[in-house]
Amino acid sequence: MFAEVSESKFKRIAEYLDEVRLLGAGLFCLALGIFLGNALIAAGHTLSAVGVGMALFRRQGLKERAAAMPASAKWLVVFSLVAVVSVLANWGEIDSQFGYIKKVRYYFIYAAILLVPDVCAELLRAPRWRNSYVLAWLVPMVLAAIVGTIAVIRLDHPFADLPTGRVERHAGLQGEVMTFAYGLQFSVIALTVLLFVPSIWKALTRISWRWVIPFALIAGSSMYLTYSRGAMLGVVVGLTMFAMMKSRWLVIAVLAVGLVGGGVAALEGARYFQFEESVRKNQWEAAGLAFLENPGFGLGFRNFEAQSVALKERYGLEKDIIGGVSGESVPRYFNGHAHNNYLEAFASTGVLGGLSFLAFCASWLWESWRSPYAMLFVPLIAAFLVSGFFENTFFDSEVLNAVLLIYLCSQASRFAGKESKPRTT
Repeated sequence: MFAEVSESKFKRIAEYLDEVRLLGAGLFCLALGIFLGNALIAAGHTLSAVGVGMALFRRQGLKERAAAMPASAKWLVVFSLVAVVSVLANWGEIDSQFGYIKKVRYYFIYAAILLVPDVCAELLRAPRWRNSYVLAWLVPMVLAAIVGTIAVIRLDHPFADLPTGRVERHAGLQGEVMTFAYGLQFSVIALTVLLFVPSIWKALTRISWRWVIPFALIAGSSMYLTYSRGAMLGVVVGLTMFAMMKSRWLVIAVLAVGLVGGGVAALEGARYFQFEESVRKNQWEAAGLAFLENPGFGLGFRNFEAQSVALKERYGLEKDIIGGVSGESVPRYFNGHAHNNYLEAFASTGVLGGLSFLAFCASWLWESWRSPYAMLFVPLIAAFLVSGFFENTFFDSEVLNAVLLIYLCSQASRFAGKESKPRTT
């Protein structure tokens, strides 16, 4: 009797935790992870992988599903495979081989989700799921904005022990300026688009469109306080692209706002107009030379960072000028990634990895340009492509998660069917 009750209970749980709910919960965690960090991203990966695996087991047709994947997803898979091979090819030169290979899961999982468009369509048709994703994106963004703003005012972050001991730039909830700024740029652009094209917001969620206004103001003001030049350039390019697609009068308005904002920044003496950057220049030069030296499979996926100091010493590059704890300039070699998506891809994964990354970007842009929601996604992609010249947004975990979520959303009309409407001009 007890065994029968337990079996019945297990069946009910198994029926409830189907592939739709598991993938839905995974995507919810991934949306939370944009501003709340890696723990939720890891949970989202686990739930999404289980949901996709269950769907492929129950729904069959893997070969047909793979053939129907968009070209961009296939290039993402190619990049993932090349990334793994690059680690294997440089096995003896890498200290954390399995750690680097594990990072490739970001690309594989999102590509795998595109194997189950029918499951995604079920999620997209349910208003409760769409509402939950919007809230999972915007509520943590507001929380991060509030905490980061308080930290700037107090010059002290409540949740992060920063090297300088002072907070002079908006660093979000976790105290990481670059991660927060380069992730926030997409929210600033998306909320601006949704502000001027309410039909997209109304197709997305039942939450009142009026909320877009305060959300956009919070995101925009927080973006300014990050003083991140590359991310701000991404915002400018994305909004200019949107204005060009929407209306010539909006182009004038964007230029006017840009001039006012630039004037305020100039009067304030903000770092937006400080263009000397020895660290980035040295990282770019080292990455370019590393690719020329190792064109086949590069240094190994994500291994440029570990090798950067040794490379700069070997290439005879000048030492980087870096601010010390007490604010003085200290000449030494900076240990870090290439600060450039394109150079990082070529230096770390070689010519095949670099070309497959470029092919992914080009095919994603082409697919989104033909989408009914091009006015939303093309500006976001433009920001990604431009800001990627100044930061490793395709390799940093939280920002990469945001980029791939945008990519997944850009395929939404394909999942939901041809009935999708907006393409408002």
